[in-house]
Amino acid sequence: MGPLAIALRERYGAVTRGSDKTTTGHAAENVHGADFVIRTAAAHDDNPEVAEARRLGIPVLERAEVWGMIMRRFPNTICIAGTHGKSTTTAMTAQVFLEAGLDPGVMVGAAFPLIGGNHRLGNSSYFIAEADEYLNQFRFFKPTLALILNMEFDHPDFYADFHAYENTFGRFAASADCVIDSFDVHALDGVTLKVPGEHNRKNAAAAFAAAKHYGIADDVARRALANFSGIARRFEYKGELNGAAFYDDYAHHPSELAAALSTAAALPHRRVIAAFQPHTYTRTKALLGDFATALRLADVALIPDIYAAREDDVYGVSSRDLISLVPGAEYTATLTETSKRLRELAQPGDIVLSIGAGDVTTLWCAVTNAVPA
Repeated sequence: MGPLAIALRERYGAVTRGSDKTTTGHAAENVHGADFVIRTAAAHDDNPEVAEARRLGIPVLERAEVWGMIMRRFPNTICIAGTHGKSTTTAMTAQVFLEAGLDPGVMVGAAFPLIGGNHRLGNSSYFIAEADEYLNQFRFFKPTLALILNMEFDHPDFYADFHAYENTFGRFAASADCVIDSFDVHALDGVTLKVPGEHNRKNAAAAFAAAKHYGIADDVARRALANFSGIARRFEYKGELNGAAFYDDYAHHPSELAAALSTAAALPHRRVIAAFQPHTYTRTKALLGDFATALRLADVALIPDIYAAREDDVYGVSSRDLISLVPGAEYTATLTETSKRLRELAQPGDIVLSIGAGDVTTLWCAVTNAVPA
């Protein structure tokens, strides 16, 4: 019996094996016969499966809560938090521990080729996890070591202001046995990383600090970090479009957007062409000026409509507001229009980026007429 089944049995009593059935879409009958339902932050209380589970008295657990239950079965839990860089630093740390032969459990918020997905259970005392502050999800975690990378105001749909945002990080830090938040980037002097950008050197420094805390030899950690080749949607090279290099990036905060564009600008290039899809109305409205400042780093900016995600269009902000602050930016309403414009614009020597946390990631398939996996 795996750690999840054991943890759930301890909390809820007998737990059956469950069903191997996979369904597409959400329907109330899908939860019939279930011992429990695990939901992500995207599944709200009005979701038909969540509502039906509640009606039937079936326990509904948050995904982060379940991960917290799993982690408690590991004596050494490393949790990596911060507004930016969580996924990359978690994967970097995992790579170091794997190459050191420590066989850790891993939970990371992006596809990590080295582990064939975004999680593994491992067979040791170590568990390495990305700790997400959205909805205060990391309140379920009890780290033996917490790495806090940075803090900038985000998720204005949940946090009233930076004070509230900062406080939740404070509570997370207080839950840890040990916290590291001052990282020595010079520890990696002489190490050439495969992933570009100064922000990635800082991420690697945090992973190095975690390795040092647990006694991993410096040369092993440096070698593993030099071998790290990235994760999905973090300045991920997709191929060529009309001779231009095409990258896809998850950036959806102004600082992340600026980091992606600065990384592109540091590479040999003719022009940097950015197709940026703003993510959520609340974030766009709260950080509008900062987004505009970051977008000015691109030579050409294409901006489709805001990706609503979990929100309704009731906040009085649109992509046109952002475009009005970025000289030369183009409004390309839909992703179909954006992909058409990219095919017209891209030339040899250009760097093209699709940027955002929404379905903008499908642009590469759209411009190449490929079928998404």
